[in-house]
Amino acid sequence: MRMLVLDNDIKSMQLYPRPERIYSDLEALGYGHDAPLSVEVLSQFDQLHYHGIEALDVAISACKIKARDRVLEVGSGWGGCARHIANATGATITAVELQADYDRVARKLTARTNLGGGVEHVNADFLQLEIETGTFDHAVSWLALFHIPRRSEYLDKLHRSLRPGGKLFVEDLYLIKDPDSDELEDFKQHLFPNSLVRRKSYFASLENAGFDVSVADDMTNDWLEFTFDRLKKFRDSREQYVSVHGVEGYEIIETFYTKMAGYFSRGLVGGLRIAANRRL
Repeated sequence: MRMLVLDNDIKSMQLYPRPERIYSDLEALGYGHDAPLSVEVLSQFDQLHYHGIEALDVAISACKIKARDRVLEVGSGWGGCARHIANATGATITAVELQADYDRVARKLTARTNLGGGVEHVNADFLQLEIETGTFDHAVSWLALFHIPRRSEYLDKLHRSLRPGGKLFVEDLYLIKDPDSDELEDFKQHLFPNSLVRRKSYFASLENAGFDVSVADDMTNDWLEFTFDRLKKFRDSREQYVSVHGVEGYEIIETFYTKMAGYFSRGLVGGLRIAANRRL
C-alpha cells in the first residue's frame, strides 16, 4: 500500500488558519458575536468540503439517516456538517474534531442555533477516543480521513463504532501519482496527507476492515471542475473578501485554493464518494 506519511501539525494547511475568521463573515451579514443563528445562515460559511450541503444531503439519502439515529462524524471542523444533518433529520450527531480551536468555535456556533442536544462536540484525536462497540448507526466524514495516520487502525475503529449493518459514508482524497521530488515537501505542507493511498488500496483497506462497499463514485473530474470554479469565484470576490479579512487573510485562502486546483489538474490526487455497510 503506497501511503504518504508526515508528522507536521495540521495547521500547516492553509485552509485551517484562525478559525475565528467565520465570526467576521457573520458580522459582515449583521450577525453580532452572540446573535442567534440559523443553520441555513451558517451553512454559507461552515462547510469545508466540496459542494456544501448538497454533499451532506447525498449522505443523508445514501445512509437513510432518520430521527433518533446516532451518527459519528470524524473531522467535524466548524461543525457545519453535524448541524445540517441534525437539523435536517432529527438525528443525534457526535462531532469529533482534533483541533481545539476549531472545536471551541464550533461549540459556540452550535450554541447559537436551536439544535438543543442534537450535536455533541468532542475535541479529541480519533485514534485515542474511547468508543463503545456498536454505539452508532452511521459514521460520516468529509475530506478528513486522509489526514489521519495509521489507516488500518482508524478503519478498524470506525468498524467497531458501528452497530452490525451500520452505514459508513465518506468523501475523501486518494493518491493517483506521487508528486515530483521538488514538490513533495510543498505537497505535504498544504495537503497534510498522513494516509493518502491509491484507489485500489483504498477499497482493499475498507474490505479488510469489514466493510462492504455499496456506492463507489469517482469524484475526480467533478472536484477538478469544482476546485477551479471555486478559485475563480474567490479571485473575482477578492475586494469583498479583503474588506472583511484583510489582504493576508485573502492570500492564505487563495494559496490553498490554487494548490488544490493544481493537484487535481496535474493528476496527483483524485476524489471518492463511498457508502459502505459494516459487515454483519
